Amino acid sequence: MADREVTILELKERIMDLCRAKKWGKNGDGIQNPQHMAMAMSVEMGEMLEHFQWLEREDVEAMMNGDDPARVALIAEEFADMMIYGLQIMTVLGVDVSDQMIRKLEIVRNRPLKPTPKEEREGRR
Repeated sequence: MADREVTILELKERIMDLCRAKKWGKNGDGIQNPQHMAMAMSVEMGEMLEHFQWLEREDVEAMMNGDDPARVALIAEEFADMMIYGLQIMTVLGVDVSDQMIRKLEIVRNRPLKPTPKEEREGRR
């Protein structure tokens, strides 16, 4: 399945179906503690960062150019773990992810541009 074929709601539903099937949560109902999921999400972020540790710029560019698909697959797997936890958190807390993403994009869009180091030295912007 591709990004354009699956909605965020469908992903949230699939994740919760898995949680219920695995009988996760205090009562086996699939509802897990959001605090625990946030901590687990942080662990998964660390695991993803390990795949970038000590890479040179050329190594990262190779990944971006499609020349290291094995490493990209490992990074994608860790990212999926983070997203699964994140979508679980949003489901349990009743948050509409699309609404929040669009809201945050607007907040960032309306922030003033940060000066470049050169502009900062010259007192511009």
